[in-house]
Amino acid sequence: MKIRSFVVAIVFPLSLLAQTKLSQEQIIEDYTIFKNILTTGHPSLYEYTTKENWDSIFNHFEKKELKQLTNSDGLFRSISALAEHVKDGHLIVHYPKMDSIPKMFPLLLKIIDGKLYADTDEFKIPAGSQIVTIDGENCDQLINRMLKYAPSDGYNLTKKHRQIETEFGILLYYELGEKSTYEVVYLTPDNQSKTTTIESQDFEQIGKRHALRNSHFAAYHGDSDRAKYFQTWVSEKWPRYHYIDSINTAVLTVPSFGLDPTEFKSRLVNLFKKIRKKKTDNLILDIRSNNGGYRINTIHLFSFLTEKPFRQRISESVITSHLPEGKYLLDTVSDYRQFFSNYFASAKKENGRWILQKDHAIEEMKPFRKPFKGNVFVLIGGRTFSAGSAFALNAKNDANITLIGEEAGGGYYFHTGQYPVLYELPNSRIILRMSFVKINHYVTDNTIAKGRGVLPDNIVHLTVQDLIESKDSQLDYVIKCIQKLK
Repeated sequence: MKIRSFVVAIVFPLSLLAQTKLSQEQIIEDYTIFKNILTTGHPSLYEYTTKENWDSIFNHFEKKELKQLTNSDGLFRSISALAEHVKDGHLIVHYPKMDSIPKMFPLLLKIIDGKLYADTDEFKIPAGSQIVTIDGENCDQLINRMLKYAPSDGYNLTKKHRQIETEFGILLYYELGEKSTYEVVYLTPDNQSKTTTIESQDFEQIGKRHALRNSHFAAYHGDSDRAKYFQTWVSEKWPRYHYIDSINTAVLTVPSFGLDPTEFKSRLVNLFKKIRKKKTDNLILDIRSNNGGYRINTIHLFSFLTEKPFRQRISESVITSHLPEGKYLLDTVSDYRQFFSNYFASAKKENGRWILQKDHAIEEMKPFRKPFKGNVFVLIGGRTFSAGSAFALNAKNDANITLIGEEAGGGYYFHTGQYPVLYELPNSRIILRMSFVKINHYVTDNTIAKGRGVLPDNIVHLTVQDLIESKDSQLDYVIKCIQKLK
């Protein structure tokens, strides 16, 4: 998709917010454009926040907070906070680009039970140490302040926490600004309180150190070369598998659905051919890092796991036949009017909404001619999002598949996606990514509370001790379950 490459270009390498001074008129203009895009185009605006509450939120902001803003930095934080009320993981507020990137807080962290822990043995801070304060700022409060930068569907926190721990240095810059050093108070794993001062690092230095994270579990897999392990198993996006001979089990990792569909299916055919050849009894499918991509790839993968036709959607809808604020469009996947007239040709209009009850991909949702017939376990987590969550829901709907891990980042009953659009606000240069189609999911269990993601059948959380030992407790749990089956 055209828009995907553009988003990657503006986010990686990450360019940080320029504190451009703005007049009150410029701030009001950018805010008004943002508000109009939201209120006239977002198809799920009132799912979690009623119209009455939105009116109150906008009114309060316009009468008090708006008048206090003086630059793009403050406007970015405010718009991020407003967007948070939508509770849509596909609604993303991007900061404007800068020519240079300031140095940032360098510690690589993991959130466990709502607390921050060191994910590496660096800066004389042992892995598993709890980070208590940074420059006097309580870390629990910092996490709460950062939630607005990490959108998720509904009330889900797992996606937010996974994003915050990955982007902590950048998000801390948003809140505290640029600093050359940081005073860190931490508790060691044996509960000793210590204080140290660490220097900031540039983005490239921090990026190169990601391979050192304990939470990549190189030690659990017996690999002492963390850089090589990271390159082979963590950063690689194509599906791959390894075999556990002792329990006759294949572990198939699918990190992304955002890959060429033809090549993706071809590789799946070859992988499952190898898995069948070994007469595999059990398949562990790991999609914990899969944050989405092409829907057709989810359909291809699930077709190898089922012996009967399946469903994903019951309806799709939009609330506009044209894109609002077209003057400020930065990029789209295609011409929206053409998309609307073709995709929603058979839709019925009800109460200002065009509702399509035909799934265009329904004919694709049938089993592969030689599906896997053994036991299937699917690992999910907070990074499992968008198309990744769609696949997780297919697995959840199948009584023969067991889901293990944490709550997935995508909504259980619906999500907003399908047609993403990028806008650029004219004065602040803040970039808004918003999708225009509400998608209602096919589910077999209607007892799940609204606002939750796809829930695992067996919840397994990473503990602090797991982090210290670099132990993949979720995969380990599945392996122990399979051992009991023998």
